[in-house]
Amino acid sequence: MNELKNMTKEELLDELESKGICVVLDNNLDDYMDYLNDIYEAFNEIVDDVEDNYFNEPTNEQLQESWSNRVRAGLDEEDFEEELAKKLARELYYEDCILNELSIGNARKFLRWLDDKSRFFTYVDLKSGKKSVDLVEYHPCTNLESYLLEDKQALELVFFGK
Repeated sequence: MNELKNMTKEELLDELESKGICVVLDNNLDDYMDYLNDIYEAFNEIVDDVEDNYFNEPTNEQLQESWSNRVRAGLDEEDFEEELAKKLARELYYEDCILNELSIGNARKFLRWLDDKSRFFTYVDLKSGKKSVDLVEYHPCTNLESYLLEDKQALELVFFGK
């Protein structure tokens, strides 16, 4: 990990992003946007297997609302069979829930939960005073997090100069 300690903040940001790791500075929602699909996929991968789902199971009304919102946004509902449409509506419902959690300031709580439940998802939060950096990695091909996320102290040193 000495390699990390010798990097500048900009070099570390470039290296993290080149490895597909989402870097969120000071809880900026816009920083999550490019990685929403990874977060959605990580959640959808485990949602049927966890006993204590972060969100409530959707009602038929909520599924219909999520589906209708997407149809109004241009989804062609005639392309889907009923069973597939119900599965897709459920995924859309959870996408709405996740986006809502991120946008109302509960991102860290949700991402910690997802990190705890999924072996293919890693969340690291760094803080120093009022500054913060969140690192999010979805690694569906392996259950190993990137070596770049292993040394929290080295990350804090580079990001905050601690």
